[in-house]
Amino acid sequence: METVNEAKIKIIIDKKIAELKRSYKEKREFDTKYKSLRINSIDFLRGILLIFTIFLICQGLENNVEKRFMLSSWNGFNIVDIVLPFFLLIMGMSLPFYVKKYYQDGRAISEIAKNILKRSIILFILGLVYSLLFMSSKDRIRLTGPYQLIAINYLICSMIYLAFLVKKIKNNALTYVFLILGSIVSIIFTILAFKDGMTMEKNIFIELDKTIFQGITSPKSLDSEGILATFAALPFAMYGLSIGCILNKKHIEHKKYIRYKRSHRIRERGFTKENLWIDLKSRLNIRSIKSFFSNYYRINNEAKKVVNLFLLGLLFIVISAIIGIWIPMNRNVFSISFVLRVSAIMFFLIDVLYIFFDIIKLNFATNLIRKTGQNAIFVIFFITIVNKLINLIKLKSIYTGTWMNFNNWFTTDFLLPVTGIEKASSAYALIMTIIWLLLLNFLDKYDIKLNV
Repeated sequence: METVNEAKIKIIIDKKIAELKRSYKEKREFDTKYKSLRINSIDFLRGILLIFTIFLICQGLENNVEKRFMLSSWNGFNIVDIVLPFFLLIMGMSLPFYVKKYYQDGRAISEIAKNILKRSIILFILGLVYSLLFMSSKDRIRLTGPYQLIAINYLICSMIYLAFLVKKIKNNALTYVFLILGSIVSIIFTILAFKDGMTMEKNIFIELDKTIFQGITSPKSLDSEGILATFAALPFAMYGLSIGCILNKKHIEHKKYIRYKRSHRIRERGFTKENLWIDLKSRLNIRSIKSFFSNYYRINNEAKKVVNLFLLGLLFIVISAIIGIWIPMNRNVFSISFVLRVSAIMFFLIDVLYIFFDIIKLNFATNLIRKTGQNAIFVIFFITIVNKLINLIKLKSIYTGTWMNFNNWFTTDFLLPVTGIEKASSAYALIMTIIWLLLLNFLDKYDIKLNV
């Protein structure tokens, strides 16, 4: 028979489970109500990024990963180096729509700020747990890491965005405010990073981490998510916010358009220096420029978004190429040349995806990817746990005669003879990624959304 205490505990547990079910149901109803605010291109991009992250997690031979799938040691960058910045950019893009959803529901800014603070704390704690369970050092916790970096960036940028909303600053202006803020922050931290030279030795980012986090952080000499790197990554979230503000722009109603007639002397009277000068003066003056920007709002609203994203991407890639002559692209300190180049890629990428998934409304065979993207944090954490548990299984290799973790055993005995040492780890990762995608189909089938 149950004791009184056991009965009380059972009642408490049942009550908590019922509360969680009710809370989840309310959250799903709320999300469904404002489903129209979701940007399909953002969800799709997050889903693609998540699939690539699964591929990186499920490597077959940890010591023989292809070089292109490893973080750069210092200057330069590989495809893996853009994963964390892309998550930060996507986080920034999503923020205006997250706030808009609650704001339209009648929530006060203070309540939205509390929700954001709560999410940031949960994400930070999740990062500490992740570092304890999965990072290479078994005897210490990393106070800094990818989850913690995202949590801190999310909190800071969210509070800045909410502060601007309180001041009634519109999305049109915030687009450029966050571009300027992000650039200023990136310049400051790039100067800090390279003030003593371009090499790793005596770099302030590394020295500060060693001084502050000695004994409670990663034992590696270089921590690409250290304390200064965490704040140096802020421009990604700010540029993401800028993209989000562009996508969240509304057509300006009752806009007063400035009429201005420009001369066409060359067309009417032929080419002369005098006619050229008159035509140039009629175009390059304040009233002419005001008229141009005023009439720009006549363009279709969706077309304006596409044009804005393309032009900003073009501007960023040109500036990054110029700055890159003197300042190397460095993911470890998030140098301004690296930040601008990666952000330029994102501007172009989201521009194309927005055309296909939000203007043309392409939905064929994309639901699974978008649904997976909506559960990014849960999926990454869960798959990492399962992957670690699977790899605890020890099996004896028929080739080496030694006992190996499951991933090493399968790769060595079945894939390595076919693919060779260079491609074996990636082949195993590809197989596991496909298996996980098939299993994650239940997220789409049952319309599940589990996120912080």
